[in-house]
Amino acid sequence: MEEMKILELLKSLIWIFKSPAIFWFKNLYVQLKNPSSRLSPQIIWIYDEIKNIKIEPGVTIGSFSEICVQNGTYESSKPGVLKLETGVVIGSQANIRATNGTICIKKNSILAQQVSLIGCNHKISLEKPYRDLPWDDCKTGITIEENAWIGSNVTVLPGCVIGKNSVVGAGSVLTRSIPNNEIWAGVPARKIRAINSSDNTLQKQLIDTSIQESEV
Repeated sequence: MEEMKILELLKSLIWIFKSPAIFWFKNLYVQLKNPSSRLSPQIIWIYDEIKNIKIEPGVTIGSFSEICVQNGTYESSKPGVLKLETGVVIGSQANIRATNGTICIKKNSILAQQVSLIGCNHKISLEKPYRDLPWDDCKTGITIEENAWIGSNVTVLPGCVIGKNSVVGAGSVLTRSIPNNEIWAGVPARKIRAINSSDNTLQKQLIDTSIQESEV
């Protein structure tokens, strides 16, 4: 009995020291594969195959983010794939789960801090524990089109497509897709209004006013 306890303790100690080393080497490997991007050294990368992480030049990912890109697990029927296009900015402490589907963030989109992108969900059942159920293939993956803006603490659920130039307000939970050029917010998120040319005029007025005040 004592020998079993000692063995379990040794296994725990090995895992404690082994885990940071694994994460460090995986992080370093992603960094070396993507020298033209700014990837924080404090990112936790969890992945099976580096080929499923596709990062174009000019991507920025903030510190303490956790990014999971997995496939081939007993509960997954689809490969996990992450695609980040040129100019994408992801703030600190992001939680990105590209498992059993593809998460694609297109060029020049920005994600504020603590955004969660959940690429798949478990099925539900009254007969089995949720941890033993496979992923639900009905809705998988997330696509964020070009020049979208996702506010801080937003959660995006599987199957969502966020349209080009659209904005999701801070703290929102997005359960369905958003067309191009719209502002959505809330729990669950709903349409607030469309984005139109007058927004460009208002933004220019605010900038001009700010410049004039700074010159006074």
